[in-house]
Amino acid sequence: MTLPTMQPVELSTNGPASATLAHIRVSERAQGILPTLPAYRYVDTLIQQGLRADAVRFIAAWLPPRESVWYGILGVWQSYRLLHQPGVKELLEKLAHYVIDPTQAGLDVLGSPRELMHDSSTTGQLMQAALYTGNNISSHRGKTIKPKPALVGRMVGLALVSAAGKWPGKDQNECLDQFISMGLDIAEGKDSYAEKTKQKLPGLREEADEKVFFGTAPGGRVSSNIWENWKM
Repeated sequence: MTLPTMQPVELSTNGPASATLAHIRVSERAQGILPTLPAYRYVDTLIQQGLRADAVRFIAAWLPPRESVWYGILGVWQSYRLLHQPGVKELLEKLAHYVIDPTQAGLDVLGSPRELMHDSSTTGQLMQAALYTGNNISSHRGKTIKPKPALVGRMVGLALVSAAGKWPGKDQNECLDQFISMGLDIAEGKDSYAEKTKQKLPGLREEADEKVFFGTAPGGRVSSNIWENWKM
């Protein structure tokens, strides 16, 4: 049975950004943007002001848990596959299997709460995000501690920003730009974990032409095939 936190939900771009900001920490500059703005306008303002890490954190927290964890998997893999670190691919594959079939049994395969909660690495943060989609984060047999689903997006955002910090290219901002494009695509039902079950959300883009404009990229970037021309 699919875990309740991983069931489809309805979201609205007309909702205030404050509903998402209540669950994450953003920079002082981002705090200066009106939290009463609709979520899509808040994201657009973050992008226009070049607050890339804040935009990534916000998108990760705005997405439903299932889409958010998938966002984290794709982003972390795009960075870590270039580092050739042993074991990362296998961990992310396990996590991908869980997102495709989000049952408690599938979550248990990732490791015990004790193991996951004590792993502060980038992949550990992503595994903790998955843990918060389950029914229990207690490491003691017979004791139940219900996780807070709102922490899923926070941990995914931390993992993505951490992965961008390890990006081996010359410009970390390019990595964050790509993460932003990916997150907006996922919000629109693209790059889904499964064609049959993908959820099309109202999206966070203001522009109908599916382009996102970054403060340092005149003319914008087309968001499709965003990894194709990623330069090192």
